[in-house]
Amino acid sequence: MPELGSTHDSTVQRRWDVAPGDTSRDTGEIAVRFGQSSELRRVQMESVRWMVDLAIRAGATRTVLNGSFVTDIMEPNDVDCVLLVGRGFPKDAEAEAELRNGLPFLDVSIVRIKGFNQLVHRFFATDRCEASKGMVEVIP
Repeated sequence: MPELGSTHDSTVQRRWDVAPGDTSRDTGEIAVRFGQSSELRRVQMESVRWMVDLAIRAGATRTVLNGSFVTDIMEPNDVDCVLLVGRGFPKDAEAEAELRNGLPFLDVSIVRIKGFNQLVHRFFATDRCEASKGMVEVIP
């Protein structure tokens, strides 16, 4: 799996800080790389931490981040997130309700495997011009 900021793949576009494909990191590593360069990024990172906690409590099995937050843009618009859920979801109905009600700066999709594969392998994987882009999977 490529390291954050890796340039091992010549198809990586300069504006993307993550090499195309999946890169997995815990929230501490994500905060160091993406959540400190501006006040907006710091508050977005707080929302990411809040969302990850709720996702774990609710029983999501995977969490992937995408969008301008995982780029070098100083002031990202938001953080696109997809949560994979399956049998037994929700483990905690209150946590699920908070996720569905929305969190500041986050665009969260809660999906089953088919929707997850569509978002992660097609929608998040390329930009409008079909160029490969990066994403970050959160390791709880």
